[in-house]
Amino acid sequence: MAASDNYLKLHRIIYIVMNKLKLILLWCLVVGALASCTKEDDTTPNLEAAEDYFPTTAGSNWTYGGAIQYTARVTGNTKEINGKTYFEYETQQGSTSNKSYLLKENGNYSAVGFMPNTGQMEIFILKEESIAGKPWVQEFTINGVLTTLTMSVEQKGITKTVGDKTFDDVVNVKAIYTYSYMGQDLGTEIVANYYYAKGVGLILSDFGAQGQVKLLSYEIK
Repeated sequence: MAASDNYLKLHRIIYIVMNKLKLILLWCLVVGALASCTKEDDTTPNLEAAEDYFPTTAGSNWTYGGAIQYTARVTGNTKEINGKTYFEYETQQGSTSNKSYLLKENGNYSAVGFMPNTGQMEIFILKEESIAGKPWVQEFTINGVLTTLTMSVEQKGITKTVGDKTFDDVVNVKAIYTYSYMGQDLGTEIVANYYYAKGVGLILSDFGAQGQVKLLSYEIK
């Protein structure tokens, strides 16, 4: 009976983790969809957008391609969360849409609703003034699986070429996801790298063996 119980528990853990990993990948892609704009049109960003890694001007929209294709736009709506005003973004992938919320405060970018079942939890996805290599760690639990998200700014002020476009003043943010269940490390790790250009947004999401998601076009209002 004990062996049978352990077998069932193991398969329950595997099932939970596999679903968790799918949610993590979706979250990574949503992060990418929220903050990007490639200067492909003659549109000139306003001064506020030019200073941001995540433009928030209403009607701004972006298109991504690569491992997954999707679009995103700033709806123009805001939402009060924990006493702070967040901007609303809508991501569209096929017939599926998702609304998420973003706040920039003192150079820190926090998001709410990027992952299912996390309620109004704030997740910091970029800290402009963070010292290169100094991590910030966040934890949250979904379906009993504890996720530890360790993020750090790896490089600042670099030049990055994506496709046939070259971007200046780029920040590389590295994210490492690890998982545990009932206090046991599941031995699973996902590493992602995000590249943000000031006044442009997220220009590349690199998930290693899982592929890349690149910005294809944009319009900043």
